[in-house]
Amino acid sequence: MQEMKCIAIRAMWLLSAFACAPLAVAQDDTPPRMDDAQIAQAILDAEATGRAIYLHDQAAAVASDAAMENNAFRQDGKQGRLGGWITEQREAGIVVTFLSSDAEPRARYRVTVGEGRVIGDVEALAESTALTPYELGAARARNTAAKAEFAPCSRSYNTVVLPDLREGGGWIAYLLPGTKKQGIVPVGGSYRLDLDTTGERILKQRGFTRSCIVLESPRDSVGMMITHLLDPMPTEVHVFWSLWAGKPMYVGTSAGLWKIEDGRVTMTSRREEKRQ
Repeated sequence: MQEMKCIAIRAMWLLSAFACAPLAVAQDDTPPRMDDAQIAQAILDAEATGRAIYLHDQAAAVASDAAMENNAFRQDGKQGRLGGWITEQREAGIVVTFLSSDAEPRARYRVTVGEGRVIGDVEALAESTALTPYELGAARARNTAAKAEFAPCSRSYNTVVLPDLREGGGWIAYLLPGTKKQGIVPVGGSYRLDLDTTGERILKQRGFTRSCIVLESPRDSVGMMITHLLDPMPTEVHVFWSLWAGKPMYVGTSAGLWKIEDGRVTMTSRREEKRQ
């Protein structure tokens, strides 16, 4: 059953239009119990990871636009010789490597993106080049994520693969629904997959919503609102979508009301626990 979940904000400047979304939630969904220290660390992780997802996703978009101006790239695409892309943070910026469609992918084009623009030229490799160990792991993780079973909320999905910086390493892949419609934010259907160091085995998988939630974000709105009952705090996906939309997002959880703005998460009000 879908319910309209909106949070009342006690601030005069927030009387402008906000976007609310229907949220379908199973009655037995309960967030994990976390103390204040655990929540604080989770928020720091969400901020850092959400911003990384956004930067890598945007770098891929900028690199794709630049590569499409290359005749050879367009021909390779038309003839099915390209098989997606991977990203890597390097000193000069985020390097976007466009892969061949071979069974064992190889590097075909490279584009470096920094501060939202292409640095240098689109590098077309004369011959497909073997991937570095990092690139090969990321490419395998991307392919594994693309084949994963999940309930899609869009006909198209973007994939962001990041290295897992926790002990043990591995890869983290995010599946993000795509859209060409203006004024909407397709939060529903976002997924995270934790993979092993080879990138070929999924260790854990989670969705961040229970339905295909779409937030409306008209140009004159000052923010977005959503209720999230699967965690006591906003996640990296909420940070990503707020940055992607370029607007604040208010997230109501079991712990209280949170505000995400410019990639930073703050609690605006704490939910009082009911006394037994």
